[in-house]
Amino acid sequence: MFKLPAVLFAVFMGFFMSLTLTLFISLYLLGFSGAFLEKWLELWPIAYPLAAMAIIFYRPLVLMMVGIVMKSLNSPK
Repeated sequence: MFKLPAVLFAVFMGFFMSLTLTLFISLYLLGFSGAFLEKWLELWPIAYPLAAMAIIFYRPLVLMMVGIVMKSLNSPK
């Protein structure tokens, strides 16, 4: 079922996650060289849709895992 808040979360989180990761990985590999900005702008459009799709794909699994952890934390010992 299509849930707009979940999709919007994936779109925004994918944007910031891919932006941050490609920025720091490019900086690590290239440093502040002349090729940095060019390479980063080449890689980011590839990473962004992949990150958004991964968030949508893994969301149900992660929600289930969070539920299990929360249940175990809230259970009396």
